[in-house]
Amino acid sequence: MARPKLTEDNLRSINFTVRLTPAELKKLEATARLCGKAPGLLMRDRFFKGRFPEPKTPKLDYDTYFELKKIGVNLNQLTRKVNANIFPNGLLSVLAKLQQQQDIIIKLLLDDSQSENW
Repeated sequence: MARPKLTEDNLRSINFTVRLTPAELKKLEATARLCGKAPGLLMRDRFFKGRFPEPKTPKLDYDTYFELKKIGVNLNQLTRKVNANIFPNGLLSVLAKLQQQQDIIIKLLLDDSQSENW
């Protein structure tokens, strides 16, 4: 099935040129990549809608949030047992593993946030 034809009012046929510095172009392209849109679409959204589109969350972040949620559930279960004066066997080894996972995740998040300089 073919794409429906646009009416004259909805057809984008007029070009508008904008001059940018190399630094501005680099920032525009990085922002467009982050939002998953073309730079022209990004500028049009910003100008006419008054906001930038929501950036797409990388898959690494979803996996990281999922891991953090699992760690939080584990900590919650352990906290309930400790508050009830029940100390399960191997508690220290579980806490050590959770600490290692947390350290790895925090390092990944810090490295990722410092890689985007804009």
